[in-house]
Amino acid sequence: MGEGISEALYRRTRDAVVRGNHEFILADPDNDRVLRELLRQETPVAASGPPRPNIGLPGDPRQLREVWEDLSSSDRAELFHLDPFLGNRDGIPTADRDIYTRRALDGLLERARGANDHTRAAAYAKIKRMLDEPGLYLTYIDNDGGLAFSRGNPDFSRNTAVLLQPAQRPEHVLDYASSTVEQFHQLALRTAPNSRTAVSYWGVYNQPQSMLQAMFPQFAQDGAARVRDYHEGLRATHEGPSAHITTIGHSYGSVLAGHSAGYGDPLNTDVVVSMGSWGMGADHVGELSLTGVSPERTSERVFSTISPTDFVQLMPDTHGRLPTDRDFDATVFASTPRFAGQWNPLDHSVEAYLHSGNPASGNIGLIITGYGDLVA
Repeated sequence: MGEGISEALYRRTRDAVVRGNHEFILADPDNDRVLRELLRQETPVAASGPPRPNIGLPGDPRQLREVWEDLSSSDRAELFHLDPFLGNRDGIPTADRDIYTRRALDGLLERARGANDHTRAAAYAKIKRMLDEPGLYLTYIDNDGGLAFSRGNPDFSRNTAVLLQPAQRPEHVLDYASSTVEQFHQLALRTAPNSRTAVSYWGVYNQPQSMLQAMFPQFAQDGAARVRDYHEGLRATHEGPSAHITTIGHSYGSVLAGHSAGYGDPLNTDVVVSMGSWGMGADHVGELSLTGVSPERTSERVFSTISPTDFVQLMPDTHGRLPTDRDFDATVFASTPRFAGQWNPLDHSVEAYLHSGNPASGNIGLIITGYGDLVA
């Protein structure tokens, strides 16, 4: 029954967009009433990733880093025998994670081929081809679609940008991840060529696969703890002075970022950036918490931008106030449309926000390379 109401509301809203009847979407009181009823229902959300076997390693990333350093090669080999997904654990240095997750990927590919699972085999083979490119580190893989990797080693970088996966169909995830990580990496190089910046993609949660599913916060609620663990792992394994970490949420990724930094649990990042977001699960930036940042300074560390023609502004307000709203109190910087026409879906794409002709691109480059105070 709930799914039927959701589908009806989705079609009703979509048809209104096609007709150009934007006032209907913003003003119809029935939308708010129906959505309030829908959000009272718990949407079934699977756990993020497979359970980890107890092999005697601590779950805390900082404790794991200390233990890992004292393990011999034979000790680590035995742990990998006990847990083929050993490299998925936050707190193991990136280069070591890459070794073990690549072995896990080989195992997944072999099993998929042995079972004649052509869909999974093709997906794993595509990941292996991507990893042939130098400078990529695989830091998470599982049989449920979870994936994390980095361009550049964040353990030795001055800056690390963490891109959180938005709503995406499984068959589109890798293309989005690889192309977007490369765009952010090139943007960092253009902005600060003498500063080493790593770009990490994180997609280890049950992601919404449509805009209809993206209306619900449960996906972000379910994935938030894993996001926090990943950031703690980045801090634990970094060599030398602490890196400048920027957490980037594009579209539903910003909902995930908000839940990761909200509800009483701080996110160990220096800066959060939302692009094309219709909410972060909060009505004010003060509801978010960043480790080491005093509440009165949070508005300086949370940045937001949205194109005036980005259609997500028409989405129901199921994730709180728009992050670009004055009352949300984030640091807002401008985006300009790249494509012609009002409410063009292409202006929601990450390519539109990072295009060199968009002033948002230059500001994002400043933020991820540690120069957020220069954002205009």
